Amino acid sequence: MSCNLVANPSFETGSLAPWAASAANVATILSGSTAYSGDYYLQLQTAVGNRGNTVSQRLTHLDRSKNYTVTVEAQVAAYSATYCFVSLYMGHNSTTGLIASDVIDATGEWTEVRGYYMPEHASEVLHIVASCDLEDPSYVGNVLLDDVIFSDC
Repeated sequence: MSCNLVANPSFETGSLAPWAASAANVATILSGSTAYSGDYYLQLQTAVGNRGNTVSQRLTHLDRSKNYTVTVEAQVAAYSATYCFVSLYMGHNSTTGLIASDVIDATGEWTEVRGYYMPEHASEVLHIVASCDLEDPSYVGNVLLDDVIFSDC
């Protein structure tokens, strides 16, 4: 039995559920050899103005006495941007709930974003935010995400 508390962590169901996106039509499940693991991965489109978009999932049965490892594999989509940012946070505040944040270079390789989190409540929301630095702020970027893990083992 897996000790990952994330449901549909690698998007292998072929759908976004139970993840929720911050805006309509910004989160697309794709399949193919690009996937980090399995057959499917998520493409998250960033917002204009070099702003981010988010996918979120409520996690339950969290043990407040445990320190969880939180990871996601991220990649800048081809021809999308020179580099992008991926952040993981819990709760309502991206500053106080920040778990990890990393710059993802457009190398065509998967990069692990990793952090640690000790929950304050038995049920909290995990957020993954992607934003890209683009020369023209009227453009949007795309970040690929796969293999989300929230685990104590």
